[in-house]
Amino acid sequence: MKTIISKYTLFEYLAGRANPLERQQVEDWILDKENTELFNQWILEYETKCPQFIPDQDAAIQMLLHRIETDIEPVADNSKSQNENKKSDFFSTRSNSFWLIAASVMFLVSCGWWFREPLQYKTYQTAYGQTTDVYLEDGSKVALNSNSKLRIPRFGFDDHVRNVVLEGEAEFSVSHTIDHKRFVVKTSEQFQVEVLGTTFSVFARPRGTKVALKSGSVRIDYSQNNERKEMMMEPGDLAVLDFTGGVKLAKKQDTSTFATWKEKRYVFNATSIGEIAAMISENFGQRVVLSDPEMAQRTITGNFKTKNADELLKTISEVLDMKVEQNGNTILLMNH
Repeated sequence: MKTIISKYTLFEYLAGRANPLERQQVEDWILDKENTELFNQWILEYETKCPQFIPDQDAAIQMLLHRIETDIEPVADNSKSQNENKKSDFFSTRSNSFWLIAASVMFLVSCGWWFREPLQYKTYQTAYGQTTDVYLEDGSKVALNSNSKLRIPRFGFDDHVRNVVLEGEAEFSVSHTIDHKRFVVKTSEQFQVEVLGTTFSVFARPRGTKVALKSGSVRIDYSQNNERKEMMMEPGDLAVLDFTGGVKLAKKQDTSTFATWKEKRYVFNATSIGEIAAMISENFGQRVVLSDPEMAQRTITGNFKTKNADELLKTISEVLDMKVEQNGNTILLMNH
């Protein structure tokens, strides 16, 4: 039988006022993974109402300086050799004491924030070969591609902006709000996409960042050479972040092909084998090795419906007259 507790019981437990039976019930309830979400919500509420630690940085620094000045006192000695040894020990001990105190203060000041992020934000994550739809409280929908992460505020957006963080690839269908609240997709400290209501795709992988706009309008904010810049996009635009930090804009693109992975479909338009190999690694977690480096430049055009990397590579190999060999998570492509 599953243990059920109330928020009041948990708060009494955290305050140290629970009896032995209640303590056991709370600890059994916490260990049940199904209660993790509710536990995080309640413990954040408790921490907000009854904070266990409120760091006073000014006081901590003053305490640190005071300890440095008074913690170790030099001892006078009549012997020259003993005095030198004492002096050496003093500076050694003083140095060790300084770093120990500094580390302690920094730990106390920062530890209160280490555990706040998992409580304040919820992360949706997909595995290799998995896609999912995430529905946000404002009515917006996010289609999340394989091997991707979406982080959103656990307890709702704030009053001014709807912030989310993306690692990987997703298509956003953003709902417009009555109060014109902005919607911002952040992929790094240097790059973010801001909209009011629109449909667009974002690709944010280690090998590059792209934004394809289907409808509405978005603004891209980015940093290049420590200078903040922005760029407006219109439907049909494709923005690509290059390795210098600049953004290149291509007009009148077929942006409908940028999220076909939602239908387990892949559309290639003179796409190189090298790029397809990288995509398979990102989406399916399988490494593609080419027997001849020149094969990476070969291209393919077509619309392929497939469930996994094996099916996709089989189709490509038949079209391009290649041979496929698989060894665990490594796939070898060879010319016939």
